[in-house]
Amino acid sequence: MKGIQELISHIDRSRDVVIQAHDFPDHDAVASAYALSSLLGINELPSILCYGGEIQSNSLSEAIKQLQIPIAASSAVEIRENAQIVVVDGFLGNSNIAGLPGEVLGVIDHHSPPSDPDCKYWDIREHYGSCSTILYEYYKISKNEPSRSVATALLMGLMMDTAFMTRSVSPVDLEAFSVLFKLADWQSGARLLKNSLSLNDLAVFREAINSCIVADDFCFVPIQKECTPEVMALVADFFLGLREVHFVVVLEPERDEYRLSVRSEDLFRPCDVIIRRALDGVGAGGGHVHMGGGSIPRDLFPGEEGLRKRFLVAMGKE
Repeated sequence: MKGIQELISHIDRSRDVVIQAHDFPDHDAVASAYALSSLLGINELPSILCYGGEIQSNSLSEAIKQLQIPIAASSAVEIRENAQIVVVDGFLGNSNIAGLPGEVLGVIDHHSPPSDPDCKYWDIREHYGSCSTILYEYYKISKNEPSRSVATALLMGLMMDTAFMTRSVSPVDLEAFSVLFKLADWQSGARLLKNSLSLNDLAVFREAINSCIVADDFCFVPIQKECTPEVMALVADFFLGLREVHFVVVLEPERDEYRLSVRSEDLFRPCDVIIRRALDGVGAGGGHVHMGGGSIPRDLFPGEEGLRKRFLVAMGKE
């Protein structure tokens, strides 16, 4: 099994190491970047943590502040032309990975990529519920114990990406949860995750309930109110909680594109596969069996009804 020492074997110590989370990162991406940076630090390898876009989650902003995670937007840090970049919780070529100066040295992820990464090191474990679980194993294999701050971040990343251990949970995710629970400040972590909504977000849920279109067990939810990816994901999870619904697509417009948050309870309709079929020729996306997302440029958007029909066709319903 791959681990931190194999990654280090590819690193040139005379050049900067940059750990890049995906654009508009979530708890899992930030936790994985933080844990990897801390583990490299134990091996006397300093690193820079960054992400494209901005932090759009209030609970994540508060976690970064409380846990003192040294991560910043890539536009706010100096990255040299010869930097070595390690991407976490994302894959090369995806629209949510900002292009940075330097060489992409490695990829650590739990999403299904369209093809194997073209870099010196990659570790992709599609059957894991979170990227945080991979980093937990890196600590385990190296026989290092994560600090309380790192353990708390990893526990939050694991809980968020598995919907509090109810989605895409593998045996190693359960092991990670058990170990990290004892090392982390789980009370603070759980409080931050549970208090991720505000009263202002209720209008989004109201609109989503009024605009949803259900066909058999497929729920299509177009919303117009501006919201964060975190709120979109919570809307998708809300509709998936209905007994009659087993596949959900939430659609929300941004300035230059339309964003999608997708959920599935049907192993025969995995999110990553259905998303790629539905967005073929108009957009891009991916994810796991049970959760995923995507985006469509405004000039290629087929309209709400056109997109809904694309998903129906992708699922074999038309």
